[in-house]
Amino acid sequence: MRNDLLPVLVSGIVRAFGIYMFVTPNRFAPGGSNGIAVLLEYGTGWNSGWFLLMLNVPLFFVAFFCLGKREAIIATASMLLSSGILILLDPRIIPGIEKIQYIPSYGLLAAIAGGIILGIALAVMLRSCGTSGGTTILASLVNKKYRNLSVGMLTSAFDACVVFASFFVYNQGAGFTEKLDPVLLALVSLFVTSKTCDGIVQGFKTAYKFEIVTNEPDVIAEEIMTKLHHGVTKISAEGMYTREGKSVLICIIRKRHIAEFQRIIRPYTGTFAYFTPVSEVYGKFLK
Repeated sequence: MRNDLLPVLVSGIVRAFGIYMFVTPNRFAPGGSNGIAVLLEYGTGWNSGWFLLMLNVPLFFVAFFCLGKREAIIATASMLLSSGILILLDPRIIPGIEKIQYIPSYGLLAAIAGGIILGIALAVMLRSCGTSGGTTILASLVNKKYRNLSVGMLTSAFDACVVFASFFVYNQGAGFTEKLDPVLLALVSLFVTSKTCDGIVQGFKTAYKFEIVTNEPDVIAEEIMTKLHHGVTKISAEGMYTREGKSVLICIIRKRHIAEFQRIIRPYTGTFAYFTPVSEVYGKFLK
């Protein structure tokens, strides 16, 4: 468990910082147990750290017995650290700490900044133990019984419920537009969190895999290797309609090379090609 201490510390501290600095003062709920805790703080005046504590302790036992001991301990330890930090940052606990004030014009910037920070915390947990804790534990539990419902879809459904609830919690007595602001800010935050987390977990070194079905593999491969300096793999194939022997060229290239790659294969009219995105590249794929 010693190797798991760093992700627990990083995730817990970063999450608490995001909630304290950007989410709570700007009155939007980013989904999940974090969002529930923030809504409850706004409605009751209690510190959100206490609610995170009350929400995640029962979830710990659910995860411990139903999902996995290591994952439950790491995810819950991170949440407990976030709870403790948020509680300590309460002026009622440590006098002299000033509560960050609500500034309406900062809402969008706060949603973006909060989304980035929460996305970092989420990515650290996913890379460490494969779960972010909170409502993801409930989603994983439901998925064990109903396999046709994915964890991602269930988590998104829980997030949507929290975001929908914020419409009725914030800006009570205000007009429709004012009540809609927290919902829109939460959606922005969730989107940024998702993109940030995906970028960290899947990697920013995106590339594209081209597969080319051709009768002129040697000429095309030589041109690709000469002009783009990328390696090419050739596989023998057979056209099932014509029963003619063909070759399939496989090449991984960077996004900036797509246009040049298309110019290379365009003159070969009898060639069929397609490409798909690759989220991460390992090893050497240059010539």
